[in-house]
Amino acid sequence: MPLSIERWTAFLKIESETLSTLSDLVPLIEPHIDGILDTFYERITMSGAGNKFSDPHSLERARNAQKRHWLTYVLCGRFDSDYLAAARAIGQAHYRVGVDLMLYTGAYSLVLAELVALISSIHRDRPDEAPRALRAVNQAVFLDMGLAVSVYYDSFVGAMEDMSNELNFSLARAGEFRDNETGLHLMRMSRMCHALALAIGKDRRWAQMIQVASPLHDVGKIGIPDKILLKQGRLDSAEMEVMRRHPEFGGRIIPDNPAEVIRMAKRISLTHHERWDGGGYPAGLQGEEIPLEGRIAAICDVYDALLSERPYKQPWEPERVIAFLRDNSGTHFDPALISAFLANLPEMDAIRASYDDDKPPHLMSVENRSAHILRDLAGNVQPRTNGQLAPHACSSR
Repeated sequence: MPLSIERWTAFLKIESETLSTLSDLVPLIEPHIDGILDTFYERITMSGAGNKFSDPHSLERARNAQKRHWLTYVLCGRFDSDYLAAARAIGQAHYRVGVDLMLYTGAYSLVLAELVALISSIHRDRPDEAPRALRAVNQAVFLDMGLAVSVYYDSFVGAMEDMSNELNFSLARAGEFRDNETGLHLMRMSRMCHALALAIGKDRRWAQMIQVASPLHDVGKIGIPDKILLKQGRLDSAEMEVMRRHPEFGGRIIPDNPAEVIRMAKRISLTHHERWDGGGYPAGLQGEEIPLEGRIAAICDVYDALLSERPYKQPWEPERVIAFLRDNSGTHFDPALISAFLANLPEMDAIRASYDDDKPPHLMSVENRSAHILRDLAGNVQPRTNGQLAPHACSSR
């Protein structure tokens, strides 16, 4: 739940009077800061959740960082972009160490209590000035604590998203393990989907979602019998009818879930074999009736599949693949997306080069843990037609 520092300060009504008051207070608070830190870390380390701080050097580093943070930013009212970066860094460090959020926010309440007692003592002889000082300190501490909660929330959600993505790719792999395919097709295809989404003006969040969702496009092949899925020769009409049920199976395997990325994966699974002219399957959708993500996935899947070697076919020459895309623009594929894809062909080919089937995994550029999981992902099955790729079903059966 990231917010700009301006929205935080506006929400807590931290104005010039607050900043001026804090600036006057910090020299009075600084001599007592070590005692306040003692209280803060005594609470944080009171249970096993903070046992990583059992190392004296680790605890001392944390204390020094927190001390600098409070004296440089919080207690002197310096709430700028540097403060925001420092607050997030400290919160993330405590999250990584394993400090429980309840203990962390509870420690802030003790810090506030210590500061209230200190200010009351400082202004003992001038009680009329105490309320203004207490209000300023209360605002500053609550701002810092609010950011800490935000960082914990973002870190937790990020960890859950990482786990979800890994499970997603694991499910995609489950379908591939039945295919006798090897390579990095899904990695390449999903990154091309991401690049094409950005190229047509979709925002980065949408592009990230299609990158995560698109590898599940063929998960429904789990439901196809081996005698059909692994057949080396041409499928007869009855077998093709069975094969064409894999989008339906994928739509049943991917759960109904309120998460948009899961809904997107379901739509891609159901629609990546639909055609712009309405001649695809399973629903015979036409034009923009086909969800945008399904149209994007179809192009990226086909492009990488045609260029890739399979046990039942040799890779097509790039010129032949480009000609195929152009020839099928407006029939098989969305013509606007084909134009955008071809305009960004150097980027698509760079993706293919980065995740080359023949490149040793340790030489590949990987961006995150999901990329490590994906590095040995297999490619999609495509129609076997005596060694040729059937033009009417070019990406997969």
